[in-house]
Amino acid sequence: MRRWIGPGVLVAVGYMDPGNWATGIEAGSGFGYALLWVIFFSSAAAILLQVAAARLGLFSGQDLVGLGYTLMGSRLGGFLALTALLAVMATDLAEVLGFALALHLLVGLPLEVGAIFALIETVIVLYWTAKRPRLLEGLVGLLTLGIVGIFVYELILLKPPLGEVMRGFVPSARVLKNPEALYLALGLIGATIMPHNLYLHSAWVKGRFYGTLPEQARLTARDTAWSLSIAFFVNGALLLTAAALKATHTPDARWGIQEAHRLFEPSVGKAAALAFAVALLLAGHNATLTSTLTGQLILEYLLPSRLSAFWRGLLLRSVSLLPALLALLIWGSEHLSDMLVLSQVFLSLQLPFVLIPMLYFLSRIRAASFGRIGHTLVWLISLTIVTLNIFLLFEV
Repeated sequence: MRRWIGPGVLVAVGYMDPGNWATGIEAGSGFGYALLWVIFFSSAAAILLQVAAARLGLFSGQDLVGLGYTLMGSRLGGFLALTALLAVMATDLAEVLGFALALHLLVGLPLEVGAIFALIETVIVLYWTAKRPRLLEGLVGLLTLGIVGIFVYELILLKPPLGEVMRGFVPSARVLKNPEALYLALGLIGATIMPHNLYLHSAWVKGRFYGTLPEQARLTARDTAWSLSIAFFVNGALLLTAAALKATHTPDARWGIQEAHRLFEPSVGKAAALAFAVALLLAGHNATLTSTLTGQLILEYLLPSRLSAFWRGLLLRSVSLLPALLALLIWGSEHLSDMLVLSQVFLSLQLPFVLIPMLYFLSRIRAASFGRIGHTLVWLISLTIVTLNIFLLFEV
């Protein structure tokens, strides 16, 4: 069992966090099943990029941030560490808001109070599991199975038409012609290929499997593919859920998580609406854990080493809480879904700052490369994402 369950489960939860929920639901409510292919190709690309990040961690003995300092020098390495921290903070914004929203939908707790509760709960759980990595992986894995089970239940009730679902997997030039669709597509890419997951994977993978380095790399690749396949199902289910609800309610409108929750009850019953909110709570809880773990790793390079992981996590959570509370005070809960989508687009814009250094690291650490085809695909994926980001800046 230990050969199958590993760091992939921690990485996978970052691919089904509240930011993914917001972008998937808005994409489904705005464009039906048309953007399903973006999730599919993003998920496939994410598997390859995560394997590359993990191999760099295994064969170098360092995480991506540390490699930046080692191979690029302290100034450029420090700059990349700062961009990594910004990515974690943008991720944290989505996690805190999503967790708070789930509590609000379930028990009516004010969003501001829920955001503060997210800080306290995350720090407590990470402190409890600090020296028990297998326990943390087991807890996250169990909650992830709960999310999957809930979406299987939701899709059985909603019954999305198979023909339209299959057509959604066919790529369309509509994304490049419609600025709104392109904005959501970049949000889906940013929500699917998340920078903090690459940093976390490169650090967490060391010592998680037994055997020689090639054997560990093979087990890590299998673990990654299996875990991210689960994440792909959840991301696809989010879009399918919104598209199915769109077919019966407000077909010409685009809406977010709160509206989707409200539409469940008249469509398939109160129990489905409750299950939807529970899944959001589980996703928000899991994602806050992994984003804070990543932040702790990055802050090791930016703060004095005598500061313990607990205090680094508390500091990161406190700093990340401020923009969440500020956003709620300025824009209010009615624009919460827009804030979540914007955070994912920001993450997509940050991806070049991790992908380009990764390409350089792979060229320097030959043992981490996984063949000419794999190396070429990593280059193509990275260049495509950078190009789409530039295109978005000119179009939106």
